[in-house]
Amino acid sequence: MRPGCYTSTRATMPVPLAQSFIQTLAWFDLFDYPLTAEELYRWLWLVPIQASGNPRASLPYLTYCQALEEERVAGALGYQDGFYFMPGRADSVGKRQRKIPLIEAKLKIARRAAKKIRWIPFARAVFVANTVAAGTADADSDIDVLIVVKHGRLYLTRLLVTLSLQVWRLRRTKQNIADRICLCFYLTDESLDLSSIRLGEPDIYLAYWLTQLIPLYDPHHLERELTRQNGWISAYLPHAGNDFILLRRSRVDDTRPSAGWKKFFETAWRGRYGDLLEAQAKAAQLAKMKMNLTSLQNEPDSRVVINDRMLKFHENDRREEYRRKWQERYREVSVSVKNNDL
Repeated sequence: MRPGCYTSTRATMPVPLAQSFIQTLAWFDLFDYPLTAEELYRWLWLVPIQASGNPRASLPYLTYCQALEEERVAGALGYQDGFYFMPGRADSVGKRQRKIPLIEAKLKIARRAAKKIRWIPFARAVFVANTVAAGTADADSDIDVLIVVKHGRLYLTRLLVTLSLQVWRLRRTKQNIADRICLCFYLTDESLDLSSIRLGEPDIYLAYWLTQLIPLYDPHHLERELTRQNGWISAYLPHAGNDFILLRRSRVDDTRPSAGWKKFFETAWRGRYGDLLEAQAKAAQLAKMKMNLTSLQNEPDSRVVINDRMLKFHENDRREEYRRKWQERYREVSVSVKNNDL
């Protein structure tokens, strides 16, 4: 019996399920990230519709394990030390394992930053995102975070977050990148639907990006609301809602002396005076942004988004590039496997 799955005699497996295995592993192969059986099940891309006809129906785990074993025995998938990967990519197992302490160290820094952010008025949630959340970051990588703030206080909160992390020397700058917090994505708590920034069908990067977010500070349970408002993901990753309990140790709570000060300022800045501060913070920040002549803020795409609901500064948005590489890798492996079966 293989770890995490059951072996079985030959089963009747739908061809689309074999394709899902290859599509999923091809994506993670781009980042040298092999998957355990449980992870592959959770991140399985485009799970075939079950007999019930419900597109959101889960694939029975026993059926999945039977199919996975068949593909491994047939040589369509690589396997070593409990990890599945694309054929010929056994080297990715060691690469992933060597990154474990690095990722843990970066999560520790992110947790420190979340502790500094949680006292700031109108900050509603802090999530680790991108390469650190996915476990694929390099030693020189920064730490991307998604910060959710109260609607109507986006620019004021951003100003306070920036100043706070600058004081504590946690904020990324042009000179200091590795292990620094990249404040590149803000959302308001009334604008959690990210459909507006999708790159078409499928935006595989955004789908995995959203489902791999690690909540560090989330007293209002906005992770749940993010999942609900981005229900389009379930058509691609129907199993991704399964909780990853091990990551929950990274959370920070909201029980501390400064919580009283946060509540005080949120009350004091809730009305017209808060609106004035927000307007001033917005004017100052927009004026500074306009001075950045190399920014992509005026381009008609979603790399940089600046409005009252979202601040997104991904100048080097590589989603289209990764989608193309994934499709090429999938086709390459599919042809190879097909030829081996002839």
